[in-house]
Amino acid sequence: MSGSGSGGLVRHVARQVSPHSASELLYGAIVTASVLAVSSLHPGPGGHVVLAAGVVTLVYWLAHVYVDAVGGRFLDPEHSTTRRLGHALRSNWGVLLGGVPPIVVYVVARLLGASVPGAAWVAMWFTVGLLMTAGGFAAYRAGRRGFALVSEIAVCGCFGLAVIAMKYALH
Repeated sequence: MSGSGSGGLVRHVARQVSPHSASELLYGAIVTASVLAVSSLHPGPGGHVVLAAGVVTLVYWLAHVYVDAVGGRFLDPEHSTTRRLGHALRSNWGVLLGGVPPIVVYVVARLLGASVPGAAWVAMWFTVGLLMTAGGFAAYRAGRRGFALVSEIAVCGCFGLAVIAMKYALH
């Protein structure tokens, strides 16, 4: 990470939130919301839900880094796996960062008095809104307007609704 202090961190995060990494950020949000849905089914202390979501998101991120480093070796035989792994660790933060907003929303909901399942619902609905907003923004940038824009937003929301349907089915 280049730069020093919080300015360097802000620039690093800003680079991760780019059109290039949008898919990774959204993937992280979907994975994390899914884990929140499942881990909140049998509420105990709310901390286990955050821990489960954080650990699973971390594992998905590490899997993404590994696949980028080793899978990319087939396309880039000139660089060693070690070098590619170092590059992948430095440049693939999207999945991990994408998992942060649903966890933060869950924690804030808990701090405001929501039950474990209630906070998970809030975080999941937030994720549906996030997916719809991201899909709408992408469609708008691509020139979609009117019904075509609304249709793309609806399709994007369906992925979040699938997580909510999963929670209903498991509950």
